[in-house]
Amino acid sequence: MMKTMTTSALAILLASGAMAGSQTKAGDFMDDVVATPEPAAPAAAPRFNWTGAYAGAGVGYGRMSIRGEDSGDAIAGGAFAGYRMDMDSTVLGAELVVSPGTFGTARFANGDRIRGAASLMLSAGIPLTEDRRTLGYVTAGPSVLSTSDSEYSLGATVGLGVDHMLTEQLFVRGGVNYTAINDVTDDDYRTRTTAATVGVGFRF
Repeated sequence: MMKTMTTSALAILLASGAMAGSQTKAGDFMDDVVATPEPAAPAAAPRFNWTGAYAGAGVGYGRMSIRGEDSGDAIAGGAFAGYRMDMDSTVLGAELVVSPGTFGTARFANGDRIRGAASLMLSAGIPLTEDRRTLGYVTAGPSVLSTSDSEYSLGATVGLGVDHMLTEQLFVRGGVNYTAINDVTDDDYRTRTTAATVGVGFRF
């Protein structure tokens, strides 16, 4: 009788242990299912930095008036080189723009013609897109105009522009500017020029 009771008790204990083990394995499986991680969010696009030197060339279409009289329009080319510093919220820069050659058929009453012009422009801009690859900016600075009789006159230029990076080095640009120069030649002519420009540049 005692032996039979002992055997029954052992059987009950073994059965209880087996059930507990099954419940533990089922619980572990459920934990694994619940703990399955969600897919990682896509990485944010890298933010472009505008700091660095650059150079390029462009072409513009402009209209010039001499002493208030419309002297016609012309297409003129030029080159530019500069340096920018990216301050995160703003981008500051300095740029030299050189436009050699005459401005169409513009000619002063004394017979002189425009031989070329140059401007030293300071700029301040802000990135216009989330990846910061498009930059809008305002620019202003002194300008100098040379004439066919080797005289030089000082003035100023202001403008608006947009640059867009096509690759890490290559960019395209477009803009408009206005230049006012007084006391041109010995006869003190004044010139006013409005131009729209496009160009392509390369960052070093």
